[in-house]
Amino acid sequence: MNDETAAWVAAIMTTLACLAVFSLRGGVAARLKTMAVRPLAQSDRPGLAVLITSLLAYVDNGGGLVEAFEEASGRRFATREVTPERVMAMLESRCLPQERGATLTIMAQALVACYGLSAILGCRASDGLRTVAAMQRRWAALDEAREKAFAVPKATIRLLSTLPALTIIMGELMGARPLAFLCSPGPGIICLILGAVFYVLGLVWIHLLMNNLGREDLWI
Repeated sequence: MNDETAAWVAAIMTTLACLAVFSLRGGVAARLKTMAVRPLAQSDRPGLAVLITSLLAYVDNGGGLVEAFEEASGRRFATREVTPERVMAMLESRCLPQERGATLTIMAQALVACYGLSAILGCRASDGLRTVAAMQRRWAALDEAREKAFAVPKATIRLLSTLPALTIIMGELMGARPLAFLCSPGPGIICLILGAVFYVLGLVWIHLLMNNLGREDLWI
């Protein structure tokens, strides 16, 4: 093996190692961050499941629904009514980070509807809160199933995104000199521009496709 071939092999191995590190760094960092932050988050923000359970326990022990919301909010309301703004403020102060967005909006609407049925129609508040709790469990299960379903496609996308660079590296290793062709005036530079444009468009399309399959569209 001559010096030039050894240099190319070293460059390829370095590039592959960097790609592996970059692809794994986000997952490892996210897991470490989750392990470090989760105990604090659970103690300060117990989540929607614990919040709804505390509301139900307060009502089952003979308390009123308005008092239950005041207790969960940590303050007294100026008027004895539960408004969407007050419910949303209560949920934002008690929810987990992953429960924000569509989950928070739906739970706020469900709790406001529960209060309305109790205050206007005289329905039992405990029955309404049990229905909201069951709804929250179904939504959490749906969110967990969605994350598991998207895990493999996301990993596949990350792998396929590195193929163009790996193809060029392998071409250089085999002596095809694709970089010299792509950087040369004429057809080479045209292929390079078209390839880069279609590569970016593909990434944008995949990003939009994944976002369109988000939680906000699943409950409608």
